[in-house]
Amino acid sequence: MSDKFNRNPEQHDRAMNEVFPVYIERVTLRAVMAHLLVPGTCLSEGRLADAFGASRATVREALVRLEGRGLVRVVAKRGWFIPEQGREEIRATCEARRIIQIGILRLTVPLPPDRAAAGLRHLARQRAAMEDGDISHLSFLLADFHVWLARLLDNPILTENMRSLMARSSLALPRPTPHDARIIHGEYHALVHAMTAGDMARAQKLLLTRIESAQVPSECPHAPPSPPDLKTALAPVLRRIKRETAHSSPAPNPYRQPETRV
Repeated sequence: MSDKFNRNPEQHDRAMNEVFPVYIERVTLRAVMAHLLVPGTCLSEGRLADAFGASRATVREALVRLEGRGLVRVVAKRGWFIPEQGREEIRATCEARRIIQIGILRLTVPLPPDRAAAGLRHLARQRAAMEDGDISHLSFLLADFHVWLARLLDNPILTENMRSLMARSSLALPRPTPHDARIIHGEYHALVHAMTAGDMARAQKLLLTRIESAQVPSECPHAPPSPPDLKTALAPVLRRIKRETAHSSPAPNPYRQPETRV
């Protein structure tokens, strides 16, 4: 927290009330994209409050934000649940991704060197997760790659829409096997190189192939896993975010406490 918040507790409380629901929302989204939270999971206000050390009112605000993304539904007298994605919803999600992401390619190909370097760093994180055997984190990174593509346009609204679409896609599909993850990683690597080289036709083909894979075949529906224990499911995401935040934070200034990070 910054010095100004230390000097003004009321301002600090107001800032945290604004930031913390967003943090809970983002962690929950990340857990969905990591296939740690699955359809049928009950997002208990009490258990979420316990997991995050937050008030139920703060948790409720985060759940309302997730409901606005279409990722949470409230069931009368039962609570908040992550819903199944119906076939029409899956089809609409794929169509939206197709329209948005082909537009992104048209506006970003060829990929500038700094953006290409950022893409290669994302691919390196995927490779590290594969080498570590961390399939949940790898699942998140594979989905987040498409969010990275959206960020190329520096449009926060577009980026958040893509985050919602990728979370919906994650709910519709089973967690990738290590073999599948290696194939997807290879496709992403080829996509970044095609974008860097200005090869629009190849980039579009690779992207459309990956989007079409999100269509669940009607003759072979996958059975969703059993809903997990909520606190257990969120724990690895919270631990990783803590490590990432510590790794990316600048050296502490002895005369000033670090800024709050979300």
